[in-house]
Amino acid sequence: MAKPKTGITKQILGLASPLIIQNLSYTILGVTDTFFVSRISTDAVAAVGLAGILFFAILVLFRSTANSSIVFVGRAYGARDYEAIGKAVWNVLNVVALLSLLVFLLPSLYTFLFAFAVSDASPNIKVLGISYLQIIAYEVPFVMFYAVVWGFLVGRNDSRTPMLLAWFTVAINIFLDWVLVLGNLGAPAMGVKGAAYATLIANILSGILSAFILWSPSNRKEYGTGKFRIASFKEIKQVIKIGLPMGFGDFVEISSFSIFFAMLGRLGTNVLAASNIALQYMSISFTLGMAIAQAGSSLVSQYLGAKEPDNAQRVVYRASAIAGLLMAVIGLTYLIAPKALIRVFVNDPEVIAAGVVILKMIAFYQAFDGVAIVISGALNGAGDTAFTMFAKILFGWGVFLPLTWLLAFKLDGGVVGAWAAAIVYLSGLAIIYFLRFRAGTWKTIEIS
Repeated sequence: MAKPKTGITKQILGLASPLIIQNLSYTILGVTDTFFVSRISTDAVAAVGLAGILFFAILVLFRSTANSSIVFVGRAYGARDYEAIGKAVWNVLNVVALLSLLVFLLPSLYTFLFAFAVSDASPNIKVLGISYLQIIAYEVPFVMFYAVVWGFLVGRNDSRTPMLLAWFTVAINIFLDWVLVLGNLGAPAMGVKGAAYATLIANILSGILSAFILWSPSNRKEYGTGKFRIASFKEIKQVIKIGLPMGFGDFVEISSFSIFFAMLGRLGTNVLAASNIALQYMSISFTLGMAIAQAGSSLVSQYLGAKEPDNAQRVVYRASAIAGLLMAVIGLTYLIAPKALIRVFVNDPEVIAAGVVILKMIAFYQAFDGVAIVISGALNGAGDTAFTMFAKILFGWGVFLPLTWLLAFKLDGGVVGAWAAAIVYLSGLAIIYFLRFRAGTWKTIEIS
């Protein structure tokens, strides 16, 4: 059983470190529009916040599907079949082109969904939210294109370039928000529409820069990325078979937590506020775990392409240990100083009391969540995407949400019952993923 030339831990951390910084940029990108529109009105903040949640839930379906390029590129890179890398990229781009046709339907879909979701809100919030969604809906093809290039780069162990691209997008978005939302440099103050145009333009520019990278002379020569090709029906079917479950699985996960937070709102404003604050802290540990999972997914694909499944297995166990340990350490701070952490955001005694309970509860599943994130990424990297999708559907829609309703409302468990359901959900996913991984069927999955 051959061992890798470079230490497993070094490989994982070397690839994951830039991804951690990249993932932090997504958090900043998410709050940038909210920050600038907060200078306008409370209605603008509410509209952009609600619209952003709705948009992201559907965007992730498209983006994660396009991200499947990492699976195909990783396999080809591990096999040192560089010509196949260019073909794999074009196969995914063909699917992206087909999915982009759906973008023309998105503005109408978002209008309907947002109007339904905020049926009790003021007319002004509806108008602002719909205007925001109808503009940013058109960024989806550019986000998908960037996602394909991201997979092309990370699948070849280049995580620094995607990191720089992500922060380029953030910088452009911040500058354009300042110009278009507030009306600087002679531009009219466009408010919420300006925030939408800023995000759209930033993603368009990021997509254009991604195209220059993908079709640079060196990549065209070494990997054949410049050789335009129309994928066969079989190739498109294979991309959809691997990629669509990745996208739909992420959609299920995001939508489950979106509904969960909507249910928390019925427990009172204090509980919802405390849960949202706790979510900010959870996102820190999640960012670390996700970066390690992305690195692990790439390395698993590469080792399977190199016909070294035992090394792929080593990667997963090591990555799980790293993610579990890091997230457990962060969770420990939730136990040690929960009150101080909540007070960073608010001074309301009732919100603090609820937040302390939530932070103490989520501290106990941080390690489980780290393992679940990494093994899920590894199974996806191996091409076992249908299993991870069905697991998320079963535990998200079949267990998590019904159990939240039962424990929090039917049995009057309140906030403790709601977050107990979340613990069951995330711990259950960790266990089912681990059992699937231990079974070893992922080692024999063929993706071409």
